[in-house]
Amino acid sequence: MRSGTRPLMLISGWGAPVSMIEPWVDGSTYDVTSVSLDTSSVGPSANVDELADRLMEGRDDRPLLVGWSLGGLVAMAMARRAPDRIRGVITVASTPCFVARDDWPTAMPPDTFDRFRQGLAQNASRQWRRFLGLMVHGLADDKAARQSLRPWLDAGPQTDDVTLGQTLEWLADTDQRDDWANPAVSTRHLFGERDALVPPACASAFGGNGGQVIRSMAHWPTGPALSQVVQEIEEFDHEHARQ
Repeated sequence: MRSGTRPLMLISGWGAPVSMIEPWVDGSTYDVTSVSLDTSSVGPSANVDELADRLMEGRDDRPLLVGWSLGGLVAMAMARRAPDRIRGVITVASTPCFVARDDWPTAMPPDTFDRFRQGLAQNASRQWRRFLGLMVHGLADDKAARQSLRPWLDAGPQTDDVTLGQTLEWLADTDQRDDWANPAVSTRHLFGERDALVPPACASAFGGNGGQVIRSMAHWPTGPALSQVVQEIEEFDHEHARQ
């Protein structure tokens, strides 16, 4: 936790160390708790709700929660289960239901997800690297964006294969559409115009509850999109500072 004036919890996504999104709060005056969804933080949690309870255990400082990708689902679960102890939630490149269903077509097709699951079982490290590449897929200058991923690609996955598989299943099983349509706390959902993993069309389903598409943003914000995310966090925090 970094010393500051306002509590904020930053929650990373599937297989991604929180260092990938810590620039969102660099230079801020937040009291930051950084959470990677790795073996040490996930532990014995069976699902998103159990992890949400563990992360909120003993906290009464009403943090602002900022969750990226799978971290957004964790943040929204925390808000549902402890609304009086949370100031608000911002999700970035998240979706309440990652895999498509009969009544939710705006998501990853089940057969695509199944192929990814099979690839993880066969070679977790290779599939993890493929996933990181998809984070910047679709950008006009994806070569430069891929180069910016190099420090994390070189370091390799910081989570063991069991936890990668465990948290991947959370993406398959979690359905928070009711929570997102009727949030327990103030929320803002940021989607990427060029996100190859979470369709930006999701924003239209939650426009009345803070849904917004950021221009030229991939699954992992870079360049001007990164600056926009930082601005959105600061503006949301200012709006809800006294709640």
